[in-house]
Amino acid sequence: MKYLIIGLSNLGRSIAENLTRIGNEVIGVDIDLHRVDLVKQTISGAIALDTTDRTALSTLPLNEMDAIIVTYGKDFGTSVQTVSLLKSLDAGKLIVRSISPIHETVIRAIGVTEIISPEQDFAANYASQAALGDLFKHWYRVTDTHHLYKIKTPSVLIGQNIGTINFEENFGVRLVGIERAKETRNLIGLKQTQYSVIDHLTNEITLEENDLLILFGKMEVLHKLAEV
Repeated sequence: MKYLIIGLSNLGRSIAENLTRIGNEVIGVDIDLHRVDLVKQTISGAIALDTTDRTALSTLPLNEMDAIIVTYGKDFGTSVQTVSLLKSLDAGKLIVRSISPIHETVIRAIGVTEIISPEQDFAANYASQAALGDLFKHWYRVTDTHHLYKIKTPSVLIGQNIGTINFEENFGVRLVGIERAKETRNLIGLKQTQYSVIDHLTNEITLEENDLLILFGKMEVLHKLAEV
């Protein structure tokens, strides 16, 4: 797939390099020549350009991109101007970093529906980790209120079956999957642990010691799991 990353500070550079690493074609754009120089060897292409200049912006292959990601994190005006110009140039799929609640309101009014909020995501991830302690493995945003959590199985639940536990009634979360560890040997005979997902859940499944639980629910109820 082809991506245009506008803004090559820490977030933009990280997105660009990671998208490139997994096989995508990525073009990075920033007005700062130093930032452009830092990524030009690690992504498909990098251009120094003022994205608030309509003529300059129109020289980019906007309609060839599968997505255009605007990652400006400090300059409210630059972000809004850039997004407005992209919309006026009939750019395709736009994903925009939110700088503040007011900024998000403005860019949504312009017509952007896909918003990324790295600061909020970090805060939610940290809060989840604080609530769950050693049980915490991963957090994924689904909506502003509901999230997916991957946690270690609490020790008191090991050996119990799903029907007996009743996650929704007792903890206010839904169990949507289990990652179960299996010990295998590689080509040279060394032991290694691999995880497979059990997504067809029945009440008879018994939780094992190294199971990872994939749960869906609100952050406010996590303390119930931490306290069992």
